[in-house]
Amino acid sequence: MPATERPASDIPFERLFPDLDDHGRERLVAAARALDLRRSLDDPARWFWNEPDPLSPEPEPEPSPHILGTALLLYEADGDWLELGLDVWQLDGPFVSVTATVEVACWCDTDHNMHAVQRAEWPASTAQAFLEAFHTAALSVIRRIEGPRDPRDLRARAGLPNPPEPPPEDDPAAPPNGPVV
Repeated sequence: MPATERPASDIPFERLFPDLDDHGRERLVAAARALDLRRSLDDPARWFWNEPDPLSPEPEPEPSPHILGTALLLYEADGDWLELGLDVWQLDGPFVSVTATVEVACWCDTDHNMHAVQRAEWPASTAQAFLEAFHTAALSVIRRIEGPRDPRDLRARAGLPNPPEPPPEDDPAAPPNGPVV
């Protein structure tokens, strides 16, 4: 199942969520586009989804539980970053879960890549519940865009390590052997 990366307007909602009617798919497209419109100019609209490869003769042995997702970059500098995520996950049976996350770069001894310092989840077992969950998650991400953008502060509040402080640069005005007394 190859992951696809394109703007919200290209998401094949009819294939990913065949139980939805046209009105439901229109609501999903509107919520996804609302997120895309709030991205910064240097963060292109990218949605990731998994669907069977129509050219593959063999079915996937284990379908991916990740159905659809996106990340909105809020801060990136010096190897550090902060982003917001919205994802749809397949659970057992007809159940899905929609999650909204605030993610920061990992600075642990073991590099985990990122940590979700805030996470909200909306499980859904019907098409209507899924629509409501997706809409609620999208609104929560949009509201969070205006929140703090300092990943160091968010990591500290979550009890995670921050990047090491860079060593102080030498003061070019100071004498080479220390201050004159």
